[in-house]
Amino acid sequence: MAIIHQQAVMRAESGVDLRECEGCFVKKDASGKLVLCTENDTAPLGVVHVGGDKGEMTDYLLPAHQGIVGVRLHASPGAVEEGTRLVLAAKGTVKAGPTGTQVAVACEEGTGGQLLEGYLTLPTVQAAPSSGS
Repeated sequence: MAIIHQQAVMRAESGVDLRECEGCFVKKDASGKLVLCTENDTAPLGVVHVGGDKGEMTDYLLPAHQGIVGVRLHASPGAVEEGTRLVLAAKGTVKAGPTGTQVAVACEEGTGGQLLEGYLTLPTVQAAPSSGS
């Protein structure tokens, strides 16, 4: 079988301006164009590597990417330490959290809005623990 891509990087047309969205998670809208994820999404395509303006091409990294990447922290990300599991938040950002769609793990401490070093994970929905009696 022929190798189609050497790295887990893809390119698609932007449905919104993604030029300032490095490290934000994206999905495709109904027209097949890239837009930012919300905290309720369960299957992001990946994280913006080099964003384009609306109608331009954006490069994004797939969850299978094996390197350390920049992920954008939400303005109020909670306590982010090395090893913290990161879940989707508003506008394609991530935050610390035991529930939500886990997409990355922090490789350093971080504060709100920071482009944080992390590694991507396969998107996994983390449910709240049940309070069984």
